[in-house]
Amino acid sequence: MVYISNVANVKRKTEIQPTKQLKWISGQRAALKSIGAVQSDPYSWLAKTDDGYVFTAEIDHRDRARNKYQHLEGVFRKEVPPVSAATGDSLPRIKHAQVFFNAVEGALSDKMPCRLLLEKGTKHGTTPGGVRGAVDGDTWMVTELSGDVENGFQFVLERVAQL
Repeated sequence: MVYISNVANVKRKTEIQPTKQLKWISGQRAALKSIGAVQSDPYSWLAKTDDGYVFTAEIDHRDRARNKYQHLEGVFRKEVPPVSAATGDSLPRIKHAQVFFNAVEGALSDKMPCRLLLEKGTKHGTTPGGVRGAVDGDTWMVTELSGDVENGFQFVLERVAQL
């Protein structure tokens, strides 16, 4: 299953830089709480607010090839490797991957404005000192999605002007 979308009707900012200074908060839950976002469980791959999804970008991820955050360009690209029982993944991991994929797919098809939580110091991060998060003050949209959970998928989030 492959999806590609074009957001030509979305006005991109001419200068792709955050409009608000990033405020780093100790702990993922505390950072999410600062914007009223909640996760369905502590291991979920995304969170929700009343208005939409909050995706996370581990900006210091060890696997930089699959997690590309370009601050000045306002682009985040993420590649999720295949997740399935055939590859030995646990049922909770498969469920989290499917929920995450469905959220990305829904955000793309509905052209839903989303938020992006930047994270450092996570389990797969390289920054010492524990998990810290900062919510980008602007709106983001899923602009591309390809693949599926069982075979792996990738998507692109872009910072856009308020709709």
